[in-house]
Amino acid sequence: MVSTTYPVDHYEILGVAASASDEEIRQRYRFLALAFHPDRYQRNPEHHHLAEQQIKRINEAYRVLSDPQQRAAFDHLRRTSGNERGQMRSATAVYAQSLQEMARSTQRLHQIEQELLSTRERLEQSEQTNALLNHRLAELEQLRSSERTLFDAEQRTLRQQVEQMAREQIESERTLRSKLERAERKIHRLEQDIERKNELIERLKHAKAEWDASSQSRIEQLTQRVERLRAELEEREQQLAEAVGGRQRLQQQMSQEQHSALHVAQRYSTALSISETEAARLQIELDAMTAAQQRSRTIMRLWQVAAVIGIINTAILLAIALNWLSGG
Repeated sequence: MVSTTYPVDHYEILGVAASASDEEIRQRYRFLALAFHPDRYQRNPEHHHLAEQQIKRINEAYRVLSDPQQRAAFDHLRRTSGNERGQMRSATAVYAQSLQEMARSTQRLHQIEQELLSTRERLEQSEQTNALLNHRLAELEQLRSSERTLFDAEQRTLRQQVEQMAREQIESERTLRSKLERAERKIHRLEQDIERKNELIERLKHAKAEWDASSQSRIEQLTQRVERLRAELEEREQQLAEAVGGRQRLQQQMSQEQHSALHVAQRYSTALSISETEAARLQIELDAMTAAQQRSRTIMRLWQVAAVIGIINTAILLAIALNWLSGG
C-alpha cells in the first residue's frame, strides 16, 4: 500500500532533479549505496550509525522513485504539500548537503585508505627488497671477503713465484756467466793450441824441406855409387865373359850359381817390389800427414826408414852382385 505522507523529499535524498529519468535515478542510487555502505564505516561507531540511517533513507527513496505508481503518488503529494515542504526544504537541504559532503569525505577517506594500503604494500615490498638487498649485500661481502682472501693468497703465491723466478734467473745468469768465462778461457787455450800447432807445422815444413834437400843430396850420392858399381859390374861381366870360355869344367857349378843368383835375384826383385810398395805407402801416409799437419815426426821417421830401406836394398843388390861376381 502506498504511503500518503512523505516527511522527506526523495529527490533531495538521492540528489537528482524531479524530472530525472529512471536510468539517472538508478545510477545515482548505486553511487550513494556504495558511498554510504555501513561496512565502510566500521572504525567509527557514530559514522557507522549515520551510514545505516542514511542507507535506509536512500533505499526508501529509491524504492519509491523506482516504482512508477509510487513515484506518481509522491509527485502528486509533493505538489499538494508544497508549502509544508518549503518550510522543511531548508533543513532537509542542509542535511542532504551534509550527507553528500560526508559521502564525498568518506569516498576521499576510502581513497586515502586505499592509497595508504598501497603505500604500506609498497613499503613492505621495499622492506622485503631492502632485506633481500641486505642479504645479497651480506652474501656479496662474504664473497668479496673470500675473493679477497683468495686474491691475497694468489698474490702471495705469485710474489713467491716471482721471487723464486728472480732467484733462478740470478742463479742462471751466474751459471751462464761462469760458463761463458770457461768458454772464453777454453777458446783462448784453443787459440794458443792453434798457434802452437801452426808453429809446429811451420817447423815441420821447414824440417821437411831440409830433409828433402838432404835426401836429394843423399840420393844423388847413392846414384853415383850405383853408377860406379854398375861400371864395375860391367867390367866384371866382361872379365866373366872372357873367363867363360876357359872354364868349361865349372859349367855345372856356374849353372848352379846362376840358379842361385836367379833365386837371389827373384828375392831381390820381391824385396825391391815390397820396398817400392812400402815406399808408396809411406809416401801416401806422408801426404796424409802433411794434409793433417799433425804427424810430422812420424813422416820424418818414415822418410828415414824409407831411405834406410832403399840403402839396405841397394846394399843387398850390391852384395848379391858381388857375391855372384866373386862366385863366378
